[in-house]
Formats: sequence, structure tokens, C-alpha cells
Amino acid sequence: MKRIIAVSDTHLSDWALPKKLVELLDDADLVVHAGDFDGYRVYKKFTSYELRAVKGNLDDDKIKEELPAVEIFDVENVKFGVIHKGNYLNDFSDLGYKALELGVNFLIFGHIHRFILEDFKNTVLLCPGSPTQPRLSAASCAEITVDGSKVSVRCHIVQDLFCGMNVFKEFRK
Repeated sequence: MKRIIAVSDTHLSDWALPKKLVELLDDADLVVHAGDFDGYRVYKKFTSYELRAVKGNLDDDKIKEELPAVEIFDVENVKFGVIHKGNYLNDFSDLGYKALELGVNFLIFGHIHRFILEDFKNTVLLCPGSPTQPRLSAASCAEITVDGSKVSVRCHIVQDLFCGMNVFKEFRK
């Protein structure tokens, strides 16, 4: 059995991840980052974990040079794909077709900043959300457990932040 923590869209220049997320990362067999680390130091810190990652549209140029746009790997007979960018907020058929094109059972993607778990023609589409800058959702990551060919997914809320609500507090005064 393997435990994977999937995260995306951290958008940090320094290592300031929520404590709960760091605890989950420390206990994982594998960490998957679906792009937009933002700062190179944050990316390098993630490399201290067993990491599979792709570049995001807002990543530092050094990250964009080092990481691919698409990553494909196997965990216990399950084929995973990782990409950063989807085109729509509510229709993920483009990502579903990308998953079919890649020949993966499970596609992890970023860019949307909210937790999404969908089935597309027997392929799982997962956006773990953002642990630091959520949009229309809570700050989150995903825990994926692979046991043979059985896969389960759990959403973890990693801090008390919903849709960047701290930004809006100023307007309430």
C-alpha cells in the first residue's frame, strides 16, 4: 500500500505551508505537486520528499526549466498523469480527453485552486486544490491511497481559510 499526498498552487516564495499539510507530507510515501510552486526555494524544499511534479504557469523560470509540463508514473499497477492547467472551472472534459490521450487511469491537475474529484470515462480526474490560495473552496490537499489496483481519495482541509476570505475582511470594517 502506498500513500500519496497531492498538492497544487502553493504560490509561495518561502516555505510557509500550513502545519497540517507539512505533517501529511512528512508521512507520505510520495508527494505529487501539480504546478505553481511559485518560488524556487519552495520547489527545492519539496524535492526533499519523494516528488513527482510539473511546472505551472506562474512558476519561477528555473522551475520551468527543470520540470516537465506532463509527468506520467505508475504506483502499484495504477498509471498516474500530472499536468497543471485546465481550461474551464466547471467542465473538465478537456482534461478527461487529455487523460485518455496520455493513457492514464488517474489524472492529477492544478490551476483551479479548488478540490475537484470527477470520473470521466472510467478515468479519475483530481484537482487537490490550493493549501494557501483557495478559490471557491477551502484550503486543501488530497490524500490518495493505492492498494494494488484499489485507489481511494480523501480531501484534507489544511487550514482555516476559505476562498481567500482573509483578503475580504478589510471590506467588512
